[in-house]
Amino acid sequence: MPRSSLRQKSCKGNKNANNFPTKITVTVILKKPFGLRINKGDLRVTLVEPRGSSVGQVSVGDKIIAINHEKLQTVKDLNKQLSKPGKNARVTLERCGFSCCKHVITTVETLTVDKGSSLKVLRAVEVYMVQIRIESFPDMDLTQELGLSVKYNNKEQLQVASVIPGSLASVHLRPGDIIKEVNGEYITSKTMLAFWIRHGFDTKRQIQILVQAGVEDDTHIEMPEDVQQIAQKQLTILRSKKLPKSMISLMKQTNSSTGKHIRISMEEPKEMGICSDYDETTLRHVHKNK
Repeated sequence: MPRSSLRQKSCKGNKNANNFPTKITVTVILKKPFGLRINKGDLRVTLVEPRGSSVGQVSVGDKIIAINHEKLQTVKDLNKQLSKPGKNARVTLERCGFSCCKHVITTVETLTVDKGSSLKVLRAVEVYMVQIRIESFPDMDLTQELGLSVKYNNKEQLQVASVIPGSLASVHLRPGDIIKEVNGEYITSKTMLAFWIRHGFDTKRQIQILVQAGVEDDTHIEMPEDVQQIAQKQLTILRSKKLPKSMISLMKQTNSSTGKHIRISMEEPKEMGICSDYDETTLRHVHKNK
């Protein structure tokens, strides 16, 4: 799926004034036992066993709010639902963290030359607003949950260097995206980015990142500089080599492009002796008319 259509998808849930959801609930079918460790106070998941049935469907920090459409208030309600017969259960979760995105505008890249002046570069870019929300839970590692790494490009712009697979940043952010704003604050350095990300999660449990991406950047694969140099050298070597001649087939083609046909000689047949291991007295005589 193209990245542009993926980014335009919005999340469903309780939405705020900016048309972004503040909560997302999902219902999954889990096989008993769930393989989860749950906090008795707020029914939040604190551990997902690696080989349990919840792997890939439940995350640490998710809150269990209902089982089989029965709302849960206390751990007694949870144990009551788990004790009911049945191999599977329909579990409703309130997601601890999620990411949403919406397309803002398609425009032309603008670079600031001097104070108060700007230069338009003839390159079409897409502008997106990405919201990432994380509810706090015990032993939460914000860096690991977010999974975002940034660097400066050749224009001194802050861009996404890499994202950890499976993290919240990997949902809508791609290597090469230019980070313009965080929560409405213009970002020009890594220090500013780190401060406003931390401030957003500490105060609102969420951040809104305004990113800029080139229209034709979807096929770009981010690779380290040394890997690109090695690949370029190998490509140069391959291009300098001569291609080997194609092998000539020894099989005779029926539809030959030269137009040659098989011809039968009209000369008298020649008889040639053939050696045989069989006794000639045991061989049958073949009549010419047969």
